[in-house]
Amino acid sequence: MTPPQKMARAKSDASARILAATLTLISREQSTLPPPYSLWTPRMDPGQVREASMLVADGKAQVVWADESHPAMGLILYRARIMETRLLGYGSAVLQGPFMVDPDPDARQRKTGTMAAKALEIARSRSVKFVSVKTSHDPAALRGFADAGFRVAEVTTCLEGPIGEPGEVPTAPRAAGVLIRPAGGEIAGAVLDGLGDLFYDGHHLHGPFLPEDFSGRLWRMVAERDLASDDCPSLVAEDQRTGEPVGLAVGTVSGKRANLTILHVTESRRGQGLGKLLLSSLSALLYGRGARTLAAETASWNLPALSLYVSSGMRHTAPLMALHHAP
Repeated sequence: MTPPQKMARAKSDASARILAATLTLISREQSTLPPPYSLWTPRMDPGQVREASMLVADGKAQVVWADESHPAMGLILYRARIMETRLLGYGSAVLQGPFMVDPDPDARQRKTGTMAAKALEIARSRSVKFVSVKTSHDPAALRGFADAGFRVAEVTTCLEGPIGEPGEVPTAPRAAGVLIRPAGGEIAGAVLDGLGDLFYDGHHLHGPFLPEDFSGRLWRMVAERDLASDDCPSLVAEDQRTGEPVGLAVGTVSGKRANLTILHVTESRRGQGLGKLLLSSLSALLYGRGARTLAAETASWNLPALSLYVSSGMRHTAPLMALHHAP
């Protein structure tokens, strides 16, 4: 490692340590404030703090401070989106935040606008044209992003629930005749081809400036990446009579927390209990990987998915507003 590389690494490590301490402090203080402020940004668990810090330490994310001399004044994380960049032909990035504790809405708006503008300067310096963010429903933060030129694109709902010790996974009567088995990278292409037009909840990426088939192509890349990864437990549902894939479920595990990244049932088999069967089966698999909590996110208008998650014991945590800044 050259001296400049060592200096860059040392700076990343220092930023990561400051970030971890700051996020822990901000998260704890946010939970002590009265509603609705305490509800806009749920408390981050240690696993989420560690994950964000590792991204910074590894140089995959950059911290944008509201005031570098006072970290607790607020921050936003800036990260490049590799797959979107490959599809678009020009740079794409995502922001996470803002993270701050300030009861004054005018101050929150001003800080958010300042940090968003700094993030856009980073994007422009790297020839990044498309920047997206999912943030809380805090009106002050939304006004701050709007001041920097961001536009509202979508509303999503986040849910979370416990993963109990698995027993026998029940099979819904109308979902009978389905075989649930592991889905690995070696069958990814066949599974995705068989499922056809897959649904992707990345609606914050939509817009008239994006290619018409962008969402479908992005979904395919996301699904192929996850199916090929040992870190993403995955299951495919197959029709026992024809052998055709009719459903897919994929999750990720970080410590005791798991995230549902893909839950898809082919259109002709919806309403038969197959989604719940896949979710129950995946939860048992995630439990075996050490997860005790499952989180999911979907578009707020996706009532069938929301109904499934709630009926499976998950509860709403916080809605998110998706915004983007583009040419």
